[in-house]
Amino acid sequence: GVRALQLLSLLLQTTISSTLALICAMGASAVPGVRRSARLMQELPVAKRERPVTGERPVAKREKRREVPDTKREKAKAFATAAHASTAREASARADGVELIVGCDEAGRGPLAGPVVAAACAFSPGAEPIPGVGDSKSIADEAEREALYEQIVAAPGVVWSARVVSAARVDEVNILMASLEAMRLSIVDVLGASQRRPATALALIDGPFSPWKEGEKYVDFQQPQPPSDVALQVEPIKGGDAKVYCIAAASILAKVTRDRLMRRYAELWPEYGLAEHKGYPTARHVAAIAKHGATAIHRRTFAPLKAQELPPPSADELRQIEAIEAAAQAKEGTP
Repeated sequence: GVRALQLLSLLLQTTISSTLALICAMGASAVPGVRRSARLMQELPVAKRERPVTGERPVAKREKRREVPDTKREKAKAFATAAHASTAREASARADGVELIVGCDEAGRGPLAGPVVAAACAFSPGAEPIPGVGDSKSIADEAEREALYEQIVAAPGVVWSARVVSAARVDEVNILMASLEAMRLSIVDVLGASQRRPATALALIDGPFSPWKEGEKYVDFQQPQPPSDVALQVEPIKGGDAKVYCIAAASILAKVTRDRLMRRYAELWPEYGLAEHKGYPTARHVAAIAKHGATAIHRRTFAPLKAQELPPPSADELRQIEAIEAAAQAKEGTP
């Protein structure tokens, strides 16, 4: 009898304790006429007071978890849909009183065949940026690059130039010096093509080097010089073709000019696949060189051709190439 009374008392205590815990967790409003006891709330274990009955997480935490990925998605979407490279550097220079801002970039430093091409481009201050203008290497669709090229050269007031330096010249002076030479030529074209010669100009260059590279070993690589009546500042920018609008435009002009040339050369030497790889050292290209030998536009100072000690192109071949590349060069000034 005593044992049964003890068990019954224990059962009643457990039931009362569970009921009180449930009432406190649900809140006084959940049970009409019942008020929560502050003392009981203090005596209940913390886990029982804080854990919601439904088992759901607090609303504030759920909302915070949603906000983080939403913010990341918005940033990624804004980056992916950026209309064009930034015009901030050009705007800053104009605010400082610079009259003409020229972007410059090259295409074709790495191929085994064909020339290196540099382009320079200056837009009028009020020109609307062209959607899609960015680093030409990031534009995989050749038709899209061609369309952007046509929009750039048709922009009101644009001044631009594309200069071609042959593979023979690359072999003569090395690819860096040939690239900087093409840049100098295109920049000077733009400075001289403006209807009204600017007193001040800024050349924004893709890469780490000025086309007028300083140092004793570069004294023979300074021509042409900018016009003497133009105060030209040169600013190299690493990765500038992806960051600065006028450099990005120049990168498209240079890339399209060179690609068109390589398609023309593909008509002369169809067995090399130049229209597809544009002279870069793909497996197909290297295999074609091994099978058919080098053409007049192959760079003899580049591996694997360097080890073969090939003779230079003939005079007739050089004249043919010069005519094709001269026709490909284009420059446009403000009427």
